[in-house]
Amino acid sequence: MTTDAKEKSSLFDKLGKLLKQEKTPERRLVRHPQEKEIIDIAQGNLRQSELGQELLDFLKEKDIQISVLRGRVTRDFAPGDKAVYITVADNTPIEDPDITIYLVGAIREAAQEYDQMLKKIPFERGESLFIQREEAKLQDKLIWQTNIVYELGKLANKTEFIDSFAAMGYYNLIEAYEKDLLELNGS
Repeated sequence: MTTDAKEKSSLFDKLGKLLKQEKTPERRLVRHPQEKEIIDIAQGNLRQSELGQELLDFLKEKDIQISVLRGRVTRDFAPGDKAVYITVADNTPIEDPDITIYLVGAIREAAQEYDQMLKKIPFERGESLFIQREEAKLQDKLIWQTNIVYELGKLANKTEFIDSFAAMGYYNLIEAYEKDLLELNGS
């Protein structure tokens, strides 16, 4: 066997050993190790918002479960109408406002499945119709997130929510919402 072949064989042996190594139980988990704490904190935040409480009531009424998964980034998704998921990176502090904001998005996505005007439609019904519905769903989700971030940031005096939403690139939505409120109140 040549030296080059021996080196390749050695590398494959090392790779094989690495792949066979047993991961520690906490690294095998798909669920976030602090799932319960994260959910408790996020729900506590939502209880401080009128619309947030409305979302929590919706979860209870429809028996929708929240799951927190490990991920590389913090984000949301709702694969169906009976479960909402958020992924939280291991290095994200469990009280990070982003988590609550993403949970709002996930809950709202689940709620959309109970609304005939926002319910998912199959792509087969037409690309244009599918795209229009997906845009409406995204707009609805952003409106809910904006309203709740405003309630938490301005009314509950938790400015970190405004800062997080701004870091996500949505500060203009807060400004527009605040302007609309001022116009409605005649100020």
